[in-house]
Amino acid sequence: MNKKAWLLLGSMVLIFLFLQKTNLVIASHESSQIDLSNVTFVKSEMEPDRELEEAFSKVYHLKRGEDKVQYYYNRIDLNDDGTPETFVYLVGPTVCGTGGCSALIYQKVDDQYKLSSQFSLVRNPIIVQDKKTNGWRNIIMYVSGGGIKSSYKMLTFDGEKYPSNPSVQPDVENGVIEGTGIINDDLLIDKGISF
Repeated sequence: MNKKAWLLLGSMVLIFLFLQKTNLVIASHESSQIDLSNVTFVKSEMEPDRELEEAFSKVYHLKRGEDKVQYYYNRIDLNDDGTPETFVYLVGPTVCGTGGCSALIYQKVDDQYKLSSQFSLVRNPIIVQDKKTNGWRNIIMYVSGGGIKSSYKMLTFDGEKYPSNPSVQPDVENGVIEGTGIINDDLLIDKGISF
């Protein structure tokens, strides 16, 4: 790609990230009956994880140095087995669209990352509740853009995985939401980890 193409691509990603952040702020006004004051928000890890990079690059067929992808991740025990799962959120032109970006959950099995769940249309932050379904914590994701009505959606574990598309999941009931908000980074300021 020539320099102009890279500048155009970079500008498009920045515009997307700005719109994503703007939509999140709008949602808090539109969804005024959803109270997030009892959510503890945490930013993502800052250290690159080469094994994690290898794992997600295989899923999306990404090539280091060619595909411009940033990633954010948090480790959180979703199934109370004492070993935290890794939630990774990917941002870039090859893994995002108008409705959001891609995310994955990995379990560590025999010191290897094993894919547990894969998501599209993800926006940050992701809220992990204490309440569980089939032994795994429920996840709340905010959806907007791409023609969908802005709302918070509930994702529950089905015994094997979480659903991949949050936009078609049930709306979160009005009221106070409790849990941990992961990947709580301002994507315009916190650039994530370069792949």
